[in-house]
Amino acid sequence: MTMLAVICLAACAKTETKTEIKIVGDLGDPKPTFLHSLFDGQTLAEGQVADGVVTFVVDTVEPCIAAIGRTADRRNQISTVFIDGEPIEVTIKDGEATITKGSESNMKLAEALERADHASDPMKELFTEYDKVHEKYEGKIPEDIAAGFDKRYDEIMVDINEARKQIILDNKDNLVPVFFLRTSGTDALGVEFVENFLKDYKYKDCKMLESVVASISGEKNKQPGASVVDFVGKDLEGNERHLTDYVGKGQYVLVDFWASWCGPCRAEMPNVKANYEKYHEKGFEVVGISFDDKQEAWEKSVKDLGITWPQISDLKGWQCAASDLFNIKAIPATILYGPDGKVIKAGLRGEELGKTLAELLDK
Repeated sequence: MTMLAVICLAACAKTETKTEIKIVGDLGDPKPTFLHSLFDGQTLAEGQVADGVVTFVVDTVEPCIAAIGRTADRRNQISTVFIDGEPIEVTIKDGEATITKGSESNMKLAEALERADHASDPMKELFTEYDKVHEKYEGKIPEDIAAGFDKRYDEIMVDINEARKQIILDNKDNLVPVFFLRTSGTDALGVEFVENFLKDYKYKDCKMLESVVASISGEKNKQPGASVVDFVGKDLEGNERHLTDYVGKGQYVLVDFWASWCGPCRAEMPNVKANYEKYHEKGFEVVGISFDDKQEAWEKSVKDLGITWPQISDLKGWQCAASDLFNIKAIPATILYGPDGKVIKAGLRGEELGKTLAELLDK
């Protein structure tokens, strides 16, 4: 599973030069003529095509990790390279793009991406199998079969993340870990692993690792035993609300991160609602933190889904302050707090939510 990104590494060794990148082989159509940044959407350069070769010439002020793509919308990316002042050649053969010439960092990156892709083979096979079963049952997969897929998915993800961690450890003297730390996520790799690795990592002060450092703090705020960190937003009536208005007040509180536009969030809502109705009188509360950016859509979904528990939002979408506070990079997401305002567990969904509440409140 080749991950593609552009990461400008501001604290790494600076250089004042140009980097030439050539794409050779079976270029295909459309040809890969875009060099751009995944994080800020900026196109860095457009390639020139001549004699069956695409050539980019990029001003290199800082070492960067660049994605090469076929379209300006960044949806059809073929390769990832370090722009570090040394010439790069990418060869396309049988639809696969490989770095065949470049600096030591680029060759290490090519090797690392190949290892990561190989580690993801079982997941590709699982998705293929799932599609067949989905078609067989016309989208209504029996619960026991669906549960089996979920279990295998989780097991494969453990193996994938272990492979990525080993790649990081094997490349501690180059820039490859910057790519994998940024694209894998602290939640997947583990706070302890990332924090320990960064202590002695040569490029730990690179600017684009700032978000990784911040994510460590966010992950710690979700760990069992962590005290609640306040989030401030407004309720549906426009009144300022604090998360601490509800958490730490003597009840078990599930903080549910969701959005009106999030299909999986809407699919999970009946489960949250059922548990709310079952345990509310026993001391269980739910607080929704919406990642919406439009008041009307938020209000409509609350009504349509029959949500009756408190809601808070700053209406900033993915720029919601809660995203950084709790390192929320995918929704739905949840954190369950105890009566004392300390985290009991994060990531409770489906049957696991009901089982946990039963253990705490069915006494």
